[in-house]
Amino acid sequence: MIKFITDYVNPNEARMNYGLLNREYDKSLVEYLVDSAKSLEVLQNEVASIKFLSHDFIEFESQIDYNNHIRTRKSKKKKKKEVDKKYMLMKESRFGELILKFKISCKGEEEIISKSILVPLPDDDGYYTIKGKRYILMYQLVDASTYTTRTSVVLKSLMPVYLKRVPYSQKDVEGNMFEIPIYSTIVFGRDVDIFYFYFAKMGVKKTLKYFSVDRFVNMTSTVDDKEKNYYFQISSKLFVEVPKEVFNKYEYFRSIVFMILKVCNNRVNLDNLENKTMWTEKIGSQYSMSTNHAEKGKNTLIAFNRMLDETTKHILRIDDEHKQSMYSIIRWMVQNYRELRQKDNMDLNNKRLRDGEYIASLLNKELSDRLVKAINYGKKITKEKLRDVFKFPGDILLSKLFNSGLFRYDDQVNDMDMFNKFKYTIN
Repeated sequence: MIKFITDYVNPNEARMNYGLLNREYDKSLVEYLVDSAKSLEVLQNEVASIKFLSHDFIEFESQIDYNNHIRTRKSKKKKKKEVDKKYMLMKESRFGELILKFKISCKGEEEIISKSILVPLPDDDGYYTIKGKRYILMYQLVDASTYTTRTSVVLKSLMPVYLKRVPYSQKDVEGNMFEIPIYSTIVFGRDVDIFYFYFAKMGVKKTLKYFSVDRFVNMTSTVDDKEKNYYFQISSKLFVEVPKEVFNKYEYFRSIVFMILKVCNNRVNLDNLENKTMWTEKIGSQYSMSTNHAEKGKNTLIAFNRMLDETTKHILRIDDEHKQSMYSIIRWMVQNYRELRQKDNMDLNNKRLRDGEYIASLLNKELSDRLVKAINYGKKITKEKLRDVFKFPGDILLSKLFNSGLFRYDDQVNDMDMFNKFKYTIN
């Protein structure tokens, strides 16, 4: 009987997902980390900028000096002879070293910065060895693209991209009252009408063309044909003219028109309508009570662009034209709001598993927090403050992984450890 065991075919073997077992569907961790580094290039203005140059990965531990990644406290007591301390790891660890190179510019000064990061390396079985212990990284089950809350549709990205829809009422020049849904997003904890960002980035005419409504919206100073058109007054010399047939038929079009009305006050006219600086100042006025609204608006625009990271662009299962920037993402969410709102958060078809991407997100969050601090300095930023973006410990991934809860100690006492590789968490 024993001699026939080798000929036995398990009928369930064909159902085994070996790709999921061996983590073959994910990109390499280094690719995710490089994408995180490239996201810093969002800081590009006349005062300061960051440019990603290159990366190099060292896989062999014998070529890595761990002393470069250890931070020690210096004693206040002066010693007669200063001796450089060297540390040797007594317990085995497996990690590589990723070297990232950047060029920073600040007020005409430039500097090349090289930043090294220790990257945990899995063995052939998918286990990580750190300080003599073996660990397995659980899968994390997350939303594939968007999820819904009580009031919003949310895109899961570096920072959640909220899109809220609320009713807005407005009368036309003949006194007809309309109540139309309009859209806003949350940036730095505040609700901001989305057209502020589009008008500041590309102007009013290009925004209307970007949303494919430019043929039907006319900004005019006169009221000519009330039979065929609706006229909505912005100021004494500015009206929004729209054809009644299109306005009555399409809710999407009505929302675009009313979002224009929402962001325009009686100081807007045909002369300053395309003034991007004015719209940038209006963004700044949402956050700052001071008079320097332009600088605050520019910093907010930079942070707004940073909300969509490179990793999210790669994993979104939508056409490339809809995920080029925050502006195309918001447009896609507006145009598909009704369908996105109907998604079931508990449906597994709307979920995905991530592995190495989660490790990279730890670095992504750290870089984002430091970048926002640099952006908030505005014109007062110095090269030293810009350099602080990169002043984090080289073993940051290792330390954050231990605190994440996804690094599970291998305590198996037999060879049935295969099931550990299928474990996942929703946290």
